[in-house]
Amino acid sequence: MRTIPALKLCEIMEGSLVRGDANLPLRGIMSRCLSARPGLIYFDIAGGKPGNENILEAISRGASGIVVSRHKKTLPFEDPDILVIAVPKVGEAFWKAVKYYRDLHDIPIVGVTGTSGKTTTKEMLASIFRLRWKTLKTIGNLNLPHYVPSHIMRLNYGYEAAVFEIGMNRPGHISKQSRVIRPRVGIITHIGEGHVEHLGSFENVIKEKAGIIEGIPDDGFLLLNADDPNTEKIDYSGFKGKVLYYGLKNKAHFNAGNITFDKRGTSFKAVIDGQEHEFFIPTFGEHNVSNALAAIVAARLLDLDVNMIRKGLAKYRKPAMRLQLLRGIRNSTLINDTYNANPGSMMAGLEVLSALSRGETGIAVLGNMLEQGENAVENHRKVGKRAAELKIDWLITVGRLAKQIATGAALNSDRMRIWSFLLKKQAVQFLRETIPESSVVLVKGSRGSYMETVIRGLRRERSQ
Repeated sequence: MRTIPALKLCEIMEGSLVRGDANLPLRGIMSRCLSARPGLIYFDIAGGKPGNENILEAISRGASGIVVSRHKKTLPFEDPDILVIAVPKVGEAFWKAVKYYRDLHDIPIVGVTGTSGKTTTKEMLASIFRLRWKTLKTIGNLNLPHYVPSHIMRLNYGYEAAVFEIGMNRPGHISKQSRVIRPRVGIITHIGEGHVEHLGSFENVIKEKAGIIEGIPDDGFLLLNADDPNTEKIDYSGFKGKVLYYGLKNKAHFNAGNITFDKRGTSFKAVIDGQEHEFFIPTFGEHNVSNALAAIVAARLLDLDVNMIRKGLAKYRKPAMRLQLLRGIRNSTLINDTYNANPGSMMAGLEVLSALSRGETGIAVLGNMLEQGENAVENHRKVGKRAAELKIDWLITVGRLAKQIATGAALNSDRMRIWSFLLKKQAVQFLRETIPESSVVLVKGSRGSYMETVIRGLRRERSQ
């Protein structure tokens, strides 16, 4: 593992060496005292009395040194062998160190952001990259700024490429991560109305997603979804790299079509380098074809050949609770899409339900969509309207907000059977008593709605 002399790190952070060996080799940094171990230096970001307690914890776990504010007058230990560096602002120094460690690694890196689709696109890219490179990827959806340092430090373990998922829940989160990660290819999968509650307006959501541009180098690429009308509102006038569009419906630099699917997954064709190629992904829905197309384009921009891309996509495995097919009671098929939800992903899930339930009863069990701000009622009703347009047979809503989905459906359909429940256990009990044989059941809602509880209540017993 690569090491850095203490004095070099001190210079990077514009700090001063208070005590210890200037040539001490450091293997990494951390801001959590519980992660301390020999060879690492701990940053006292908390400061004050809590900081003293954290410093002592880090030292007890073997930390080789600490970084403190230059305003700190006394230290809670006396060991002269513990390295101490003083800096003007500990938090800023920490991020300077993180950026330095990132810049040590000249490898292909892709950054993916968007209201929906970013985790799937990241996983598809990682599945492709692994066929050529030892690939680092964001674990799960740990995609907020405070996770970035640990991801960056993992690059020390010989990774040859990386795919980072870049998320947010506060202003500036995406640009902050992108400036450190510096992706050669940046992807914005989709811009929806999630996080309006935190950002104040949809315009601010668009600006926040566009923050990924700030980290893409001048010879890099920005990939945008041509089918998402909100991409037209992105201001990339100062971007010196190349902007490329991909899409299924609208004109783009890269297009895909001829989409067919069965219960194994989805097949489609895409034109790459002037030739049409066929691909297969073991998941469902046009929205996932769009995600796959973004992954295809990013991989080609990094010089991976089409055959490798095709094999990588075929090996992709869906994360848990994302369009996961399970066996349910009375020979039903459960579509577990309970990881999260926003209007776009909710409607995409309904489209999958419509396609997979042909000839059988299609049932949508939908929970609350959170973080919708002042548009919450309107967005839930839009989902209900789409369910009516797709002629879903049964609609069951769970929660106060989700009842607006039922209202939207009722306003647009006189044939759909609709029930609303306040509690998940009520919906489960109702379905266990009434679900038709061989039904196809989509269950979806925001993470905070915990709709996986419904899935557990409808799973087929092993003895059946």
